[in-house]
Amino acid sequence: MKSSRRQTHSSLNLPEGRRFVVAFSGGIDSLALVLMMKKEERKRSAAVYVDHSLRPREELDEEISLNIRNARALSIPLYIIRLGEGSVSLLAKEKDIGIEAAARTLRYEALERFRSENGYDFILTAHHLDDQSETLLMRMLSSSPFWAWAGIRRREGNLIRPILSTTKDEIRRVVEKSGLKWSEDSTNSDLSYRRNWIRRNILPSLSLEAKRTMEAIAENVSSFPGTQVAAEYHGSFWVKLDRSSFLSSRPWDREKAIFSSMSRLGNRDRIRRGVVREIEKGAERGSGRTEIGDIVIRYRKNSIDFYCIPQPFLSPYRGEETLLPLGLSISTEKGDSLSLRIPDSALKGAYIRKNSENDVIELRDGERKVSSLLKEYHLPYAMVLEKGGIIEAVFMSFLGGRDRLDGDLIGKNGHTITINPENS
Repeated sequence: MKSSRRQTHSSLNLPEGRRFVVAFSGGIDSLALVLMMKKEERKRSAAVYVDHSLRPREELDEEISLNIRNARALSIPLYIIRLGEGSVSLLAKEKDIGIEAAARTLRYEALERFRSENGYDFILTAHHLDDQSETLLMRMLSSSPFWAWAGIRRREGNLIRPILSTTKDEIRRVVEKSGLKWSEDSTNSDLSYRRNWIRRNILPSLSLEAKRTMEAIAENVSSFPGTQVAAEYHGSFWVKLDRSSFLSSRPWDREKAIFSSMSRLGNRDRIRRGVVREIEKGAERGSGRTEIGDIVIRYRKNSIDFYCIPQPFLSPYRGEETLLPLGLSISTEKGDSLSLRIPDSALKGAYIRKNSENDVIELRDGERKVSSLLKEYHLPYAMVLEKGGIIEAVFMSFLGGRDRLDGDLIGKNGHTITINPENS
């Protein structure tokens, strides 16, 4: 098992001659990070404070004032980025995630935007040894898959965490020696957050040796060889995994591909081990299906297809202004030979909706159930154009099937209509 050497603050081993954005909250950790940097490194750096607008304005303004004074004392420029009022809550609601996760997402987006727009090379964050222990404990207690035990990584693309092996005690000594004051986030005392509860109730009982052991576990898990399963992404409703790539990958890479696919389609629940095994068996067979809530997984000869089934909806046809679920949209531009040309008479007063069990459409070769058409293409659903209780058209090409038009309408002039993903 790998073991981590204790990190001292004599050198952070930062890349030579590069420019850095320091994620600066003004707390003791980020203050210690700047103190540990060499003077010439600070000269090439910028401290960036992201105001999430989540705490009382008076508290935030007081914190910003302190941060400005500290940055001036450390000879590093400080930039304040204010997120829009309510933006964190809005993202949390849209993505069905917690406030903490939404704030983190927006914070990193803001830091990356600042870095790329201002010509800096890397973002530095002040994650330390206790943060690593907290993260591993959170994931272990929530039954996360073992590959999640890689915890906080020392380096991820443009992001570097140079004091990840530094203890909290050493961080405190560095800042206290400087004589500078640091800010305290009032939300850190809120024990409704699992991380705060772990920090308050479990972490104090862990010895330094135990924390080093957890650090070693994280480093060993992160060093496991891995490959990415080949995948195609179609908007927010269809993920296609290459079956050969999936079957030839290691167990933890299969799990990552499954978790990633399900998450992209909106799943926020833990995926049980039994479900993972069922998907692996289906992939080995290359046939059949698995249903998990609103997600259908189809096993084929060359692929494993994850589909998100929309809830029932009914939307009046209004051309390109028609509202569809899952990020889909109507296009009325002239399409290819497979695009449907639907006469105006069929569109007036029509609705777009999801198919249902008893849908039928009159085709040239006779009446067909939409469900039977879907079975031919191994698809979980379709969108239909309905007028007066009659199915005028069936849209399946956005799922890899073929669109169908009522036989009486074929050959008549009209609008070209297709359903497309907005973000393929």
